[in-house]
Amino acid sequence: MVPHIDEYPYNRTRKVAFMFLTRGSLPLAPLWEMFFKGHEGLYSIYLHRPPGFTNKHPESPVFDERQIPSKPAEWGRATMIDAERRLLANALLDFSNERFVLLSETCIPVFNFSTIYNYLTNSNQSFLGSFDDPRHTGRGRYNKKMRPAVTLSDWRKGSQWFEVHRKVAIEMISDVKYHPVFRDHCRPPCYMDEHYFPTLATKILPEMNSNRSITWVDWSGGGSHPRRFVRKDVSEAFLNQIRNGFQMHI
Repeated sequence: MVPHIDEYPYNRTRKVAFMFLTRGSLPLAPLWEMFFKGHEGLYSIYLHRPPGFTNKHPESPVFDERQIPSKPAEWGRATMIDAERRLLANALLDFSNERFVLLSETCIPVFNFSTIYNYLTNSNQSFLGSFDDPRHTGRGRYNKKMRPAVTLSDWRKGSQWFEVHRKVAIEMISDVKYHPVFRDHCRPPCYMDEHYFPTLATKILPEMNSNRSITWVDWSGGGSHPRRFVRKDVSEAFLNQIRNGFQMHI
């Protein structure tokens, strides 16, 4: 069943859903608590953690009782997409959630809450990276067995981290046509989290997508994972470079 009713049962204040897909604890929770403070009613929080994870020392009151029912999520596998869709499905149950941001436990906000909230809620587009990559790490991952549902001209690549409008989120969890094709034919070294949603956005609602991400990462080091920043790397100058040297980021 797919909801296509544009009216809401009550007058609502639009909220941003912050969806954390984590491997366990949230070491940066105090920073997020400062970020959210004073903006109650404008955001929702959802946590997807490994099944059975228990934290004897809760990181922050703002994350209390925000964990959703979860299943194992493996890097590069279809289960990662299932976890993302699980987060979206839970967040969509709140009619007030208008924008949906996927985050990890290592993400931080580099603008204050008001800036991010106004930027997202005043946009009609989603921010999901989607581009045609002619290299072996792009088109080279395409499997001809995906035809005719997904052709090489449909094939797109993008970042796992996205921010989407409610209308796009509904389509992302409602898809039953393309998901099985990717599940069966996009396996390592084809990584479903880099191709499924970017391709889906191009297929179903291209006019609602900006084709770019607002989550900044550094891939300059090469390899399968972006650069990890530790304490000695982070400074005021570094954060200002991210804020001012690139387009809007979360």
